[in-house]
Amino acid sequence: MRKIGVLVLLAGFLLSVVPPSPAAQDQPAPPQKKTEKVFIPKEVKTVMEAGLMNKQSRQDIPFTITGNLYLPAVGAYHNVFSLNIKNADLGFSPAPAATTETAKDKPAEKKEAPASAPDMQARFEIFLQIRDIGGGLPGLLVREVYVPCQERLPAADYDPNKAETYFLWYPLPAGKYLTVMALTTPDLKKMGIQYFEFNLPDPASFTDKLDLTPIFSSKNIERMEAPETRPILHKGFFTMAALKITPNFNNVIAVKDNLDIFFYIFGAKLNAEQKYALEMSFEVKKGEETAIRFAPAVFESPLVSLPLPMKYSVVKQTEAGEVREDKDLEPGQYVLVLKILDKNSGNTLTQNVNFEVK
Repeated sequence: MRKIGVLVLLAGFLLSVVPPSPAAQDQPAPPQKKTEKVFIPKEVKTVMEAGLMNKQSRQDIPFTITGNLYLPAVGAYHNVFSLNIKNADLGFSPAPAATTETAKDKPAEKKEAPASAPDMQARFEIFLQIRDIGGGLPGLLVREVYVPCQERLPAADYDPNKAETYFLWYPLPAGKYLTVMALTTPDLKKMGIQYFEFNLPDPASFTDKLDLTPIFSSKNIERMEAPETRPILHKGFFTMAALKITPNFNNVIAVKDNLDIFFYIFGAKLNAEQKYALEMSFEVKKGEETAIRFAPAVFESPLVSLPLPMKYSVVKQTEAGEVREDKDLEPGQYVLVLKILDKNSGNTLTQNVNFEVK
């Protein structure tokens, strides 16, 4: 759905200033008499901090933090965590039935329709502690976050053994962090605790080289009516600016699909006219053989959102002469080789992305 103009929507969302350090961002304000907000209940915080030094997880409610991706935003990064949670571990149960007509309101001749199974519903809580560990553990506590969560799905779609991928974003400046995440029941009697260490690079550090944010491919990108202004847990997609993005983290695509890649280039230089000139070439390889080679193109933005068609051309000799035929990439394991030349600075970068066609 590239017609919505992804790059235009994100233009105001991109990094325009170097993100402040956590220490600078969290300088204490002048003392004021006010009630301190409690984002994490004491009984949850005690368990989170008990396993901090050894990063000892707790599995009352099993889940995993499978990774994170990030893109620069104004003054910070839009950092997105990916979680893997099994349905059975979220405590799904039949949702309360909707209000129905009373007997006296129903026509006498109306027959009862067969009752359908109620939807399945799960309510749970997520608590985050985000610590700056640039100086080591336990680190400086920079954020505490509370995210109330609710999931609902038709009973026919509920599979207790199915593990789903969820996404949760939170804005952060550059730094080295440890996230302590607790997933609890509403009554706090059961909880799972996980620890996840990650790094958000300082854009100002890329003075003589190029680098990339984690490259990911997307299945779909849609425009929302308005951007989300607070962290919300979503199943199968995440939000950024006014975009709803369904990522394809395993980079598995079907025959005839595009490989839709998304990344940001650090270290790109502006010329005298305040324009970028990033020449990129893409090559698809299977083993040592080249399956597809795309012509180089120059991009004027360090933010790249590009659907690459997985097709190659075959030239056939016929009685009428040569005929060019486009074919879809066959199923198999491939490598996308990305080469970038910053024509303003002369710096180069080569990056490989593994993907599979099924």
